[in-house]
Amino acid sequence: MPAFAADGARADLDRFSENVQNLSASFEQQVYDDSGTALDAASGTLALARPNRFRWDYLEPEEQRIVADGDNIWIYDVELEQVSVRPQSFDEQQSPLAVLLDVASLDQQFNTEDRGDKDGASWLRLTPKSEDAEFAHVDLGFRDHQLARMVMVDIVGQRTEIVFQDWKRNTTLPPATFYFEPPKGVDVVGDVRPGAKVQPVGE
Repeated sequence: MPAFAADGARADLDRFSENVQNLSASFEQQVYDDSGTALDAASGTLALARPNRFRWDYLEPEEQRIVADGDNIWIYDVELEQVSVRPQSFDEQQSPLAVLLDVASLDQQFNTEDRGDKDGASWLRLTPKSEDAEFAHVDLGFRDHQLARMVMVDIVGQRTEIVFQDWKRNTTLPPATFYFEPPKGVDVVGDVRPGAKVQPVGE
């Protein structure tokens, strides 16, 4: 029987990720410090696609675009008129959201724990196996078999909570979704490395 025939958050993840090639959604994000004090809040849209590509468009309160094209990661701060770019490393591909596109790699990269039901969602905790990970753990909350929330706690205790809405899967994304060219007149910081060796998701 398929894995998602069972119950629980891991089964929800398996069902959500089955045969997925790309995903898109809107999100609201809130960051808290280690004492629980609210810091930054933001909202926008995101898109993910196999292999190795993602895009976050922060629309409020300030416009920022983050694009991973498979070779480089581009971060464009619209207000500052500045673009920073760096090679996309294999470690950066091992993000919690990457498992949505390649659930087969989940057990290679993370220890998992079903945390049961809370706040109307079924929760799965991912703890990275790598000692160099920048976060301590990530909790994925599923509601109605959809990823509803993600809570990431970093190594210093800062917590990032993201609420997702309106997931779309395997849609026709515009060709320019994962392509970025710095606008004329903006400052570009960093080096572009065309054709960088980036290991595809699932290999």
